[in-house]
Amino acid sequence: MTAAHLRESTQPLSQAFDVALMDLDGVCLLGRDPIQHAADAVAAARSAGQRMVFVTNNASREPEVIVDELVAVDIPARAEDITTAAQATATMLADELPAGSVVLAIGGSGLRTALADKGFRVTTSAHDGPAAVVQGLSPDVGWHELSEAAYAIAAGARFVATNLDPTLPRERGMAIGNGSLVAAVTNATGVVPDSAGKPGAVIFHQAAERAGAEKPLVVGDRLDTDLAGARAAGYPGLQVLTGVNDARDVVLAAAGERPSFLAIDLRGLNEAHPAPVSDGGWWACGSAGARYTGGAQPLELRIGDRSVALEADGPDAVPVTVSLDAWRCLAAAAWDAVDDGASLTRGQLPLLEVVAPR
Repeated sequence: MTAAHLRESTQPLSQAFDVALMDLDGVCLLGRDPIQHAADAVAAARSAGQRMVFVTNNASREPEVIVDELVAVDIPARAEDITTAAQATATMLADELPAGSVVLAIGGSGLRTALADKGFRVTTSAHDGPAAVVQGLSPDVGWHELSEAAYAIAAGARFVATNLDPTLPRERGMAIGNGSLVAAVTNATGVVPDSAGKPGAVIFHQAAERAGAEKPLVVGDRLDTDLAGARAAGYPGLQVLTGVNDARDVVLAAAGERPSFLAIDLRGLNEAHPAPVSDGGWWACGSAGARYTGGAQPLELRIGDRSVALEADGPDAVPVTVSLDAWRCLAAAAWDAVDDGASLTRGQLPLLEVVAPR
């Protein structure tokens, strides 16, 4: 991909792309809770011929456990459909370290299994002289485990993290992610780890190769991991609003994190996606339009014959309700302006609530 702008698909994405590289948390489920429309949308996409590969930065769970969690929310899956950051990290290390090397694993059973499957001798103690430390997320990780990592790294072990996500979407909100725990080890050692997980390209390339994908599509809820990873891998990305980032975040997205397609939820897999077009200073899509005007209220929205400047967020502000096409136009206008040197900040725009057409 070249320009970081929205793309057009006259076909539903489930027909235009042979494999969907699906994030889990915030896209297919929230913790153990289902996400509205996700199961039906996945079933419809599969009926249209699209295959699903589930790509997750969460390295704590075995693929079989992830399968059970998906089946529990009515999304059938097989272990071979799962690509985890633990698997991606183990594969990356297998290309760098001799077979049988000792690796200190900080994390859950999914990480230990992935490393053992690649022929590594897995330990939890720095006394064993590990060649590398791999840190993944697990609710059991605490001071003792993090200190063992610090001891080994100080002794010269290579430091790798399965991912650097600061938060993790759960049923109750945003929980602490692996990146926040990694930061403790970095603070203690001064060593910043490499990572094979999102937003790196490695995990997406591995997943696409395993699936034999010819035209993969990345589907995610998080700009700085899922969509940045899609850009890094050279694959188009679909952003949904069921997880971390909201519609305003997308309008303000940096070039390296911008999605190619926008949707409220996974129903967007089974829809065509028009792209806004430049029209006399406006970006138009359907009956909506938007343009950058600068000033205190830098974005102007047009719905039919009516135009309105979007007022900045404030203590008494309420979300501005917009259509999917209007959201597309706002993103196109903002991205074009920023790429041309303009400055847009979160405080200059209201919260946006995107609603589906009735």
